[in-house]
Amino acid sequence: MAVVEAHVGTTRAERYVEQLSSHFAHQPGGMKLVSSEPGELVIDLGEATWRIRAEQDGLVLRVEADPARLDEVSAHVGERIEQIGRRDSLQVVWKSVGETPV
Repeated sequence: MAVVEAHVGTTRAERYVEQLSSHFAHQPGGMKLVSSEPGELVIDLGEATWRIRAEQDGLVLRVEADPARLDEVSAHVGERIEQIGRRDSLQVVWKSVGETPV
């Protein structure tokens, strides 16, 4: 699996995690909420895993996927976060973790 991470600056990270937790409880598009701890979510995207963690200064996003699908999955996740956070002008910039460049 290849991995990318992004730190998205916001003072309302906990609020976004709560909003996403509620959203993914309905399993939209077959996405399944695997784990929900205070301030942290793990979502099964089928062929990928998306982790969301609230920190004091923002959201930490992590996507793990097959290298052939990593760009597609991370772009979709980034667009979703930016759409949800458009009022706060959230911006997702991915950085590779390990050997797979993004």
